[in-house]
Amino acid sequence: MRDRRRIPRIIALLQKIWEQQHDVRFNQLISNLQSQYSHLNDNYGKKVIDSNRGTYLDLFFLEDDKWEIFLEDYWREIEGELKKEEAKITDEVINEVINMFLEAGIKQENLDDKVSNNIRRFYVVESRWLTTEAITDLIKNFSNEDRLQLFYKINQGL
Repeated sequence: MRDRRRIPRIIALLQKIWEQQHDVRFNQLISNLQSQYSHLNDNYGKKVIDSNRGTYLDLFFLEDDKWEIFLEDYWREIEGELKKEEAKITDEVINEVINMFLEAGIKQENLDDKVSNNIRRFYVVESRWLTTEAITDLIKNFSNEDRLQLFYKINQGL
């Protein structure tokens, strides 16, 4: 008999992984994860259908404990990358964005610690997709109007 406690553990892992890739459809997420599992495990689950349709993955016989270990490892990689990016969100980066907001016409008195914290949260969220440097470069290339819009979104806590 299988351990019922595996269900919420696996679901929680899938949720954390999916939240980092929220624009991906659920079945797309599962397909991507299965492909990654297969790739890391000597093409486990690959079957040839026919020459016209190519191959598909069949993980029907994969035991949940192996899948759970894979998901844990996958999540640890994501967490590690997020922590590396978060470490790059320095006070210097925050001040650079604040200066860009000043250039766009935001008054200094509107740029308090709350805004700084919101900028940091904005970077953390966006660093799932882009590096800290890429986010800063994008903001540099924004028009003043776009910077104002970004300021208001950040100021509202996104």
